[in-house]
Amino acid sequence: MDRDRALLVGGGVGVLAAALALAYAFVLDLVGVPPTPGVAYGSILVAAAVAVVPFAVGGGTAYLAARHGVAAPLLLVGVFAVLPGALGWHGGELLVGIFVMGPFVVVASLAELLVRARFGRLWNPPSEAAFRALSVGVMAAVVYFGVFMLRAVLPLWRIETGAPSALPESVDLLLTLWYVLGIALVLVGVPVALNRRFGLVAPLFGLAAYLLVDLAYLQPLVADGSELVVSLLVVVLPLLAAVLAGAGAVEWWIRARRGDYDEVDEEGGEGGEGGGFTLEGGLFGDRV
Repeated sequence: MDRDRALLVGGGVGVLAAALALAYAFVLDLVGVPPTPGVAYGSILVAAAVAVVPFAVGGGTAYLAARHGVAAPLLLVGVFAVLPGALGWHGGELLVGIFVMGPFVVVASLAELLVRARFGRLWNPPSEAAFRALSVGVMAAVVYFGVFMLRAVLPLWRIETGAPSALPESVDLLLTLWYVLGIALVLVGVPVALNRRFGLVAPLFGLAAYLLVDLAYLQPLVADGSELVVSLLVVVLPLLAAVLAGAGAVEWWIRARRGDYDEVDEEGGEGGEGGGFTLEGGLFGDRV
């Protein structure tokens, strides 16, 4: 499928996912409940996240499936969509389920994309420059993931809360690693990759501002088991990641309308005559 039609499909699925999530939230009266007592503008953050996060996840996975044939993440979104009803979730459990699916889906998307590209099964392979930008973005995300795990998640995991856990500790830690990696890929990897590929600066400035607050203030709070942990990991970070990606899309659209990328398109962009690359080696596509 060509890029314009894939964008229409992604946008339509994203709107549908956001509408369903908002319907869940309003029917169950979740939007009016702040995620954590004392969190400023808690209701506004929840309402925004209920709309933005499902739109980004649903639209992104639909675009990948239509444009590149990466179908497993879209199936995973479908599983998350029916899981609350199958397990009888309600209230806060359903709200958490809406938010946490994003990071898990992101990791699955990246894994399938790289595997398909490695074996030449990727539809409309991105250009060489896009693969290189993806490589840089993933490595930046891995660095942030390592720092966040060492400074915040592992100290928090060692805290003895006394509360019973529904899962074994090893499984709980593995799911946490998967979740944080997914957040890092979008929150850090996407702005870095967009800057490397298209020279976009808006997401990078937003990321820099967040990292200053995160390193100095937020990570120590998470490590100490602050009440803000749930709101930060479940609501704020997925919402911020989607907002930064959206800022990149808006800046790209403005630059494209000005003709900033005409020369790049002529040289062969995604899906063009110069875009038929496949991975031949390298951990993240360093050789294409």
